[in-house]
Parts: sequence; structure tokens; C-alpha cells
Amino acid sequence: MDAAIQAASELRKIKEDLSVAYKDTLRDVGDSLIFYTPILTGLASSNWNVTDSQQSAAERQPIGGEKGLSSKQAINSQVETIKLGRLATFYNPVSYIGDLDGGTSRQAPAGMTVPTMNRIDHLWITNLRKNKIIR
Repeated sequence: MDAAIQAASELRKIKEDLSVAYKDTLRDVGDSLIFYTPILTGLASSNWNVTDSQQSAAERQPIGGEKGLSSKQAINSQVETIKLGRLATFYNPVSYIGDLDGGTSRQAPAGMTVPTMNRIDHLWITNLRKNKIIR
């Protein structure tokens, strides 16, 4: 096989693997935000979203069962539309999310975003390893 063709094939494979690791990391960030979100009615934990544009989703009602299930379902779907290299933004349309993130709940005195941001490097490295991009 020609060296240039082989190199191009390897680069495509690396890009595909990076894309999988990026999407896995976005899902993990969403899971972390849901985990750290205080729960009273479940509304805040049910409304996390991720986008790479200015799109926004309307507020969703909680689904019974697992905490943040409607957020997990939405994020899993939304992540599939985000391309590698695009800036992903997590948001929550619930009107009081800023107060919760400011630490007004005893369940989450550090809010949700700070503890999640503190984990992003670990989540990214873990997913790079899981996808055999690094050792």
C-alpha cells in the first residue's frame, strides 16, 4: 500500500476514534451535571442539554424513575449532532438553575458546574484511554 494512502487511512481512523472519545466525554459531562444537580421536584436535573449552536430546548417535565432520565435521553441524542472540533455548550432552561449553581441548595453547596469542570480533564483522559488513543 502506498505510504500516503496508508497515512491518510490512519489519520481517518484517529479522527473517528477522537470523535467517539469526544462524544463519550460530552455524555460523561452531562452525567456529572445531572449527578451534582440537587433534587426536590426533579425539574432541574431533567433539563440539562448540550448544543454546538444557539439552539435551545424548551423545559421538559421529569420522567419517573432514574434521576435526570429525560436529560440523559436528550443529551444522548444531542451529542450525536455535535461534530469533533465544535464547541459544545451545556445549558439548562429552568429559571432557577443559576441560583442552584450558585450554591443555594444544601445538597449542592458548590453548585453543579464547578464540580463538573473539575472532572473534565479526568473524563477526557479516561475516554482517550478507553478508545485506545493514549495509554
